[in-house]
Amino acid sequence: MAIIKQMLGMKQIDGFKGKLDFYYYMGLAIARKWPRSQGNSQTPASVAQQPMFTYATRLWAEMSPFVKTSYTNLANACGLRNFDWHMRGYISGIYRYPHE
Repeated sequence: MAIIKQMLGMKQIDGFKGKLDFYYYMGLAIARKWPRSQGNSQTPASVAQQPMFTYATRLWAEMSPFVKTSYTNLANACGLRNFDWHMRGYISGIYRYPHE
C-alpha cells in the first residue's frame, strides 16, 4: 500500500485494472496491489455465498437501461458506483426484481 500525492484519472486507473487498486482512505489517495483470492483459505460460508454474487451480477447485465439510469442517478451523490448500489440492494434484500 502506498499514499500517492494525487488521484489518477480514470483512463490511467483503467490501464492498471486488475493489477493496482486506487481508492481514498480518510482523505488520502491510496494505491495498493490488487487483492487476490488465496484459493483454499476461503471459509465454507464464503464459498456458499459465491453463487449469490454470480447471480446478482448476471441480473445487472439483464436489467433495463431505465433501472440502470436510476442507479446511476443515486450513485452520483456518493462514492459508490451504480453497480455497487445494485449489489447492496440485491444482497440485503431491499430491492427485489420480478423475473422468471
